Amino acid sequence: MIENYTRIAIKKHQLHDVDLLNDMPYVLAVEWDGVLYEFLIKLKENSSKMILLGSGAGAKQEHPQGPPYFQRHSWMDLFDASVIYYNDPTLYLGPLSLGWGQGTKERFYLQEISVLLKEILEKLHIPLPKVTCYGSSGGGFMSLILAGYLKGAKAVVNNPQTCLTKWLKTPVRNVFSLSYPDMSQEEVVQTFHERINVLAFYQKIGYVPPIDYLQNAASEFDMINHLIPFLSGLHALSDDCEVHEIKVILNYNKKQGHAALGKQETVDYLSKKK
Repeated sequence: MIENYTRIAIKKHQLHDVDLLNDMPYVLAVEWDGVLYEFLIKLKENSSKMILLGSGAGAKQEHPQGPPYFQRHSWMDLFDASVIYYNDPTLYLGPLSLGWGQGTKERFYLQEISVLLKEILEKLHIPLPKVTCYGSSGGGFMSLILAGYLKGAKAVVNNPQTCLTKWLKTPVRNVFSLSYPDMSQEEVVQTFHERINVLAFYQKIGYVPPIDYLQNAASEFDMINHLIPFLSGLHALSDDCEVHEIKVILNYNKKQGHAALGKQETVDYLSKKK
């Protein structure tokens, strides 16, 4: 289905001049110094709100022919807002289901995604307080980082990772081997701590964005390894770090486990955001 969308291919320097289409979905492909950044965009003419959606695991399963991967793109018409889905170019480095925006030693792809999104939002005259960064699991991790770069935006995350080294060993090892070849995990943690630990990133930028953290308390692994260390680690941030409101919304569903809330629940929650 992705192949059926209109595709607009440009270089980064052309982003300022490109026409962004209204009321029809299309893929904007931006080439930036050899890296391809792809955005699936659907603008809602009568809405001043924007939702930026990141993808969790599932790229290989849901899109076996390869990137771009836009998780939940079939939901785009259900939101009362404009939407931009962003692909993670880390997926082009090798056979990955999830890349967490890691990129390469030289380039943090998630940071570059934020630069391009900021320029797109400025073109659309959408103020950052009207922007919500949403994702679950690995997409939640990227949304927490992205909302830090896009100061003023809110993060709404569902069962996210908050530190990659506390996640499942195999997918993390797969990403590190492609993004940081010839480095041990200890070296990656030491050198790129702010890329893999959300709190370390917030400490570095001196800012914690507004966050709605939706968590299934029945997912014990998430609670022990991600939510609880994240909340307790907030106390260790320096006093001059600007910390915005963090809401933790717990549900308890043993059957659901790490899986995100369902489509209608998610759409309804995001539609309530101002």
